[in-house]
Amino acid sequence: MSHGRHVKVLGRGAPDLLGNAKVVEGALRELIGILGMRMLGEPHLYEVETEIAKLGVEPFEDEGGVTGVCVLSTSHCTIHTWPLRPFFVMDVYSCRDFEPSDVEKHLVSRLGAYDLQLTDLSFSLEYEVNRPRAPHRRTSKRSGREALRGWAKTAS
Repeated sequence: MSHGRHVKVLGRGAPDLLGNAKVVEGALRELIGILGMRMLGEPHLYEVETEIAKLGVEPFEDEGGVTGVCVLSTSHCTIHTWPLRPFFVMDVYSCRDFEPSDVEKHLVSRLGAYDLQLTDLSFSLEYEVNRPRAPHRRTSKRSGREALRGWAKTAS
């Protein structure tokens, strides 16, 4: 049983657009309309101020930018931008299907996006209701690519 579509988009864009909360909000609103989705309220956008002392230091969370969240009737759409890099990450999930290429085209036209990496994670939304389940795991979750490979067998 599939539970919709989930895409992650990483890319670069025009710094002046990525750093402008009004532009980012407009891009989110337009994208949601293009995808035929409905917001359950106003988008929540936050401008993160640049902290000069933290420039060039990892992680780069305080290099300024915009964080935006839209709650949809079918799930969510979020974006985080770092205009100094100039980099952004977007997450779009809906229990309804949508065309990932529409997301890509819109980001190119509205945020000057380039060097895009779009990953469709929809395969992870397939849930087999009657599949036998393994007992609860005692190991911690893995992150990154290792998480996609599943759990490692470890001695208890």
